[in-house]
Amino acid sequence: MLIGILRSYERFRPFSEEEAWGLFRLAAFGEAIGWTLLIIGILVGKYVLPGNPAPVAIAGRIHGTLFLIYIAAVIATSPSQGWSFLRTMAAGIASVPPYGSLTFEQWAARGRRRTHLSQAVSLTLYHHCVSDIGLL
Repeated sequence: MLIGILRSYERFRPFSEEEAWGLFRLAAFGEAIGWTLLIIGILVGKYVLPGNPAPVAIAGRIHGTLFLIYIAAVIATSPSQGWSFLRTMAAGIASVPPYGSLTFEQWAARGRRRTHLSQAVSLTLYHHCVSDIGLL
């Protein structure tokens, strides 16, 4: 039963690859902004308003919401991006340390550029070879 659910999830592709990448990036940057707000809230609570828990409470709620949005975006967009289970898990775990979502996003972006570049080179070579033998 669990395997069937996982297979259905892998086939579920509600977004194009480009749409999924854009949504993932937006969520990754939002999650990093949440970390920034949380750190600012901690600093304000410690140095500007000592003893007042409001800055940390407010920033913590915002950060928590943005974290959940990031996790939902990872789950919703990973099939459309063709990510493996391990890459999806790595994307989720990357959100735990501060700014880890940005680190993962940069790593994934480099992989996307390499993939798109190799596809473009392959397509160019294919068209060049086909035109040389007179098929185009």
